[in-house]
Amino acid sequence: MSWFDIYYRLRFIASPHREFAQRIYKRLHYQARNIDLFKVAFTHSSAQTVLKNGEKVNNERLEFLGDAVLDAVIADFLFRKYPSRNEGFLTQLRSRIVKRDYLNVLARRIGIDQLLISNTSKSPGKKNIYGDAFEAFIGAIYLDRGYRCTTRYITNFIIPRFINLENLESYDNNFKSQLLEWSQKQKQELDYYTDNDPMNAGRFISYIRINHEIIGIGIGSSKKEAEQDASEKALFRITSE
Repeated sequence: MSWFDIYYRLRFIASPHREFAQRIYKRLHYQARNIDLFKVAFTHSSAQTVLKNGEKVNNERLEFLGDAVLDAVIADFLFRKYPSRNEGFLTQLRSRIVKRDYLNVLARRIGIDQLLISNTSKSPGKKNIYGDAFEAFIGAIYLDRGYRCTTRYITNFIIPRFINLENLESYDNNFKSQLLEWSQKQKQELDYYTDNDPMNAGRFISYIRINHEIIGIGIGSSKKEAEQDASEKALFRITSE
């Protein structure tokens, strides 16, 4: 045990925030200093509190900050890791890592969903709350300890444990064909239903059912785009469960 671990434990042994700080450390391997930052980071707008001055306390501002910090850290990491690859490759790989659906799955794998305070439903359309909370968490780390610490946390903990760069490099973005291949191998009944979006005349909405259960809903400016979007969400769902 390092001197910092000893200091950290002694500091919070009599603190009213001790239990919450321990949960963060146990699940996310991060030793928080300003616990209030992380309470906000894990508070969804559906569970926000409103102060006497009308200020709303939720994780949306931290999400905004964390999104920018995460983009910068990932860009710097990829730039150094792949010195001979061109801008197109780096941009595509970064976008795959910070894509909302990927962050939603990543957040659940890390344990963000066990810390999030939310009063919203857990329907498929609401799953972005996990990726949003992950970005808010990154924003909180940045304010708590600065950019260098945030970079170390992402590159030394998050990436090696939870992000498979080799898989992302060879990522096939024909999600519909991937899903069809999966359903055939698993002998699962798969069907699509795509139609005009009733909320937007110029848009299509696609539903994917596996064994009569909806597992993916996608939207797009064409039927093909909507089905690809739905297929991608369905694949993320079945591979994260």
